[in-house]
Amino acid sequence: MVLIPIFRQRIYPPDYLVGKYKIIKLIGEGRFGICYLVHIHDKEYVFKEIKPKIIKKYKNKVIFEQQILSDVHHPLIPKIIDIINRDNMYGYILEYKEGSTLEQMIFGDNHKFTSYQIYTIGIKLIEIIKYLHKKNIVHRDIRLPNVIINEKNVYLIDFGLARPIDNKEYVCYEDFSYLGHLLIYLYYSSFKRTSRKSRPWYNELQLSLEELNFLKKLLRLGGAYKNIFDIEKDFLKLKITQL
Repeated sequence: MVLIPIFRQRIYPPDYLVGKYKIIKLIGEGRFGICYLVHIHDKEYVFKEIKPKIIKKYKNKVIFEQQILSDVHHPLIPKIIDIINRDNMYGYILEYKEGSTLEQMIFGDNHKFTSYQIYTIGIKLIEIIKYLHKKNIVHRDIRLPNVIINEKNVYLIDFGLARPIDNKEYVCYEDFSYLGHLLIYLYYSSFKRTSRKSRPWYNELQLSLEELNFLKKLLRLGGAYKNIFDIEKDFLKLKITQL
């Protein structure tokens, strides 16, 4: 997980006890919470503390995350293990998924993704999205820092913005746009610029016609996907064109 600068006063030091869990180190911060690696009985977890100002301002939204995580049971999504609610502290103990975020791999490690790797990551994310949408959940934040890679495993984390789909304010195609942008970032990881002039991604990246049409449809640039099953069907066809 990428370490992000912390803009708050209270940071718990190593060995600080959060209930029965002992802090190992700070691992990152998001819009709603700050995350620590913690352990108990030689087993590691993530403690996500919800920021006090967020609890005060968005109390119902915080509860959404807890409810959604409690209802999600998928091997590629961290399980919620425990709730911490004491001494002006509120947060969750989550299953720890070891690995590197896509953000760290691209911007920290300068990793260049091959077409096959992009396909593998894409199909795993589609599997996760399909599971969530079947449970009437839209994630709404499928971005590079929220996808962890560990060898062949692809994990989706951070459900702070996830909501039940109501087909009004919270709609399934929000996840499609996020997926499209994420895949474009992966394609750009191996892009070699030959001109100083910036061009749109669909003119700049060397993509097959099938890949180009697929990404445009994800981003609603001429046609649009209505469900994750059609996305899965078209994405599986890309494998054939790439091999």
